[in-house]
This record gives sequence, structure tokens and C-alpha cells, in this order.
Amino acid sequence: MNKKIFALIIVILISFCFIGIAMADNATHQDNSTDDHDKPIDKDTSDKNKTPDKNKTDDKSKYILAQGSGNDIKFSDGFRGFRLDYSKPAATSGDEFKHASASSAPNSNMLMQTIIGCYVKGLSGQIGSIMSGAIQSGASGDLVNAAQNSEKINGAVKINNNTAAVFSFEVLESVSGNVSNYFAYTVSFRSISSNTNQTNLTNTTNATNITNATNITNMTLLFDNETNMTLLEELLDYLLFWADMLYGAWEPIIETLLNDFLIFYHALEELVHLFENFMAELQAMIDAVEQFLNMLAQLWKEIDGLLKLLGVLLSFIQQIINLIGAILNFIVGLISAIIALIQQILGLLFALINFILEIINQILLLLQAILDFLKALGNVLVSVIENAVILIAGFVLITVGAFFYNRIRNQKKKIN
Repeated sequence: MNKKIFALIIVILISFCFIGIAMADNATHQDNSTDDHDKPIDKDTSDKNKTPDKNKTDDKSKYILAQGSGNDIKFSDGFRGFRLDYSKPAATSGDEFKHASASSAPNSNMLMQTIIGCYVKGLSGQIGSIMSGAIQSGASGDLVNAAQNSEKINGAVKINNNTAAVFSFEVLESVSGNVSNYFAYTVSFRSISSNTNQTNLTNTTNATNITNATNITNMTLLFDNETNMTLLEELLDYLLFWADMLYGAWEPIIETLLNDFLIFYHALEELVHLFENFMAELQAMIDAVEQFLNMLAQLWKEIDGLLKLLGVLLSFIQQIINLIGAILNFIVGLISAIIALIQQILGLLFALINFILEIINQILLLLQAILDFLKALGNVLVSVIENAVILIAGFVLITVGAFFYNRIRNQKKKIN
């Protein structure tokens, strides 16, 4: 019996320890849940009644810097922004922006409701492409209706049974004006059941304290009663009561752990989204490096082609120089040949002239010889002619004499 009583006391002490832990944990969540989460949706911290000094230069340290490039990027103030003007280039990392009211964006209410609708319908992982289409088309389908029909709890939007989300919106205007403005938002999550759990836990604790005092008194009376059956029944009831109380004490702890796990899940989801953005930015940087390398390759090809063209041009110039040298050599050789030909022609002319003169001289000598021959022949010819005349005359006379002799002889024969 003493062992049972000792075990019961230990169970009571352990239960009080767990109740204290549960109360402290719920009180912590209650403090966190009572923070300033109920911010207005439109984040506009600027003093609208303050007249800006146009002569005062902007403090660049107050500028909000883009931490990526493209249509869906993060900014240095923790907001995530979507490109508003597709007629201008997208921002790149390091571009400077100024904060402006979210209402300054075209269709600002539709854009806010679209972002809220993405979280209500569980499409936060596709919010980049959804917002791009909504900004360009001016419509987002049933996401606006989902956001408008969602339950509001103390300025927060109910995402599910355990989680609510608080959204803040702004427009980031480009300082230079050379790139597009961005519609940006940020979101924080909180547990819905924190206040309810705190109230339930307080009521449970109060009831426990009252019951404890009663049960301690009853336990004293039980010790005074030596009836074993009554003691066992009371002990069983007491153990059932403590089991129920322990369940009531552990229930908010379990719910808190589930809520913390849900918050951790959403934080992990945001971390995954950040990692996706980082990978997208890394991919964009890799693409930019590839484009730069392609440009370098194209530039190298252009330079290589230019060098080849320069080599061909130099070779062409060398060929022209060689051709000019060959032409000059040909001209020099032609001139030399012409000079030699002229020399040959002149030599031939001189030889021909000498030949003609020699022929003329020979003809003259021949004529002189002929004349001398004729002159010498003339005297002989006269003598020959004279002798020939004499011979011819003598021959004629003999012939005539013979003719007449034969005639006379023939006539005599005929007479005889």
C-alpha cells in the first residue's frame, strides 16, 4: 500500500511539471500571437502630409535594391516583387527602387486579391507565373473570388484550420525610370488556435488546482478509512481523473507542436521557394555567362575571319606585287629583246646595204669586164665576120655551081 501511495505522489508531481510546461509554452505562443500582426494590407510608411524638398538629393542608403533579375525577384526590404510594365526592361541585381503605395499600381486591388487567392488555394509555388499572366491580361480567374470568400481573423486571412496569413503590399518604383516598376508583397504566418488554447489551458489549470485541493482532502480521508475496496475504487477514480487531466494538459502541447510543425512547413516552403529563386537566378547567371561565352566565341570567329581575310588580302597584295614584278621583268626583257631586234635589224640592214653595194660593185665590174670583153671581142668578131662572109660566099658559090652542074647533068641524062 505504501508503494502505491508513493507511486501516486510521483505521478502527481510529474503531472504538475507537465502542466507548468504546457502553461509556459501556451503563454509564449500567446505573447507571440499578440504581437503586431494586424498590419494594414497596404504598406505605406511614408508621411503623406510631408512636403518633399525637391532641392534635397535622395539618400541612396534608403533605396531598396533588387536582389535578382527577371519578372519575379526579391528585394532588399524582404519583399518579393512582380514586374508591372512589360514595355520596359526587367530589373537586374543592384537596381535601385523607391517605396510607394500599393494603390499606385494599375489594378492594385485585383493584384492583392490574386496573391491572397494563391495562398488560399495552395498555389503559392506557382505565384510567379500566375502574377505574370494576371498583370499582362488584367484578370486572374477565380483567385480573386477565393480571396474575397476567405475567412478573416483579426486582420489575417485564414489559410487552413490551423494557420492564418498576414499580407503586406507595396509598389517599388525604379529610381532611374529605365526599368519596370514592381508590385511587391510579403507574408507572415501565425497559429489560429493560440488564444483558444490559452483560455482552455487556464480553465483546465484552475479546475485542476481546485480539484487537487479537494482530492488531497479526500485522500486524507481515504487513509483514515481502512476499507480496502473503497480505497481501490477511489484510487481508480483518482487515476482516471489524472489520466483525463494529463490528456487535457498534453492536448494543447500536441496542438502547439502541430501548429509549430505547420509554421515550420510553411517556412520550409518559403525556403524552397527562395532556393528555387536562387537556382533561377543562378540559371540566369549561367545563361548570361553562356551568352557571354557565345558572344566571345562569335567575336573570336569574327576576329579569326578578319585575320583570315587579312591574310588573304596580304596574299592578294603579294600576288599583285609578284605580278607587277613579273610585268616589269617582262617589260625589261621585252625592251631588251626590242633593242636586240633593232640591233639585229640594223646589222641586217648594214649587211644588206653592204651586200647591195657589193652586188652593185660586182655588176659594175661585170659590166666593165663585159665591155672589155666586147671590146676585145669586137676586133676578133670583125675578123671572124670577114672570114665567115668569105666562107659563106665561097660556100654559096660552090653550092650554086654544084646545083647548076647537077641540073645540066640531069638534063643531059634525060636527053640521052
